[in-house]
Amino acid sequence: MIQARKDAGITQAELGQRIGQRQTFISKVELGERRIDVAEFVELCSALEIDYASLLKNAANR
Repeated sequence: MIQARKDAGITQAELGQRIGQRQTFISKVELGERRIDVAEFVELCSALEIDYASLLKNAANR
């Protein structure tokens, strides 16, 4: 998720704003301090304009 955000050229604050959350929410998600549910994951992917299935596939291959 971090790399996808960076690849999109978006800051944590910008991503948070896109989904109606604060920058601290994004930071906690990226640091693993906060888990997200499927709906939040899909919303984040949509805000980053990436296909959630591709992101999951890439994560599974690591």
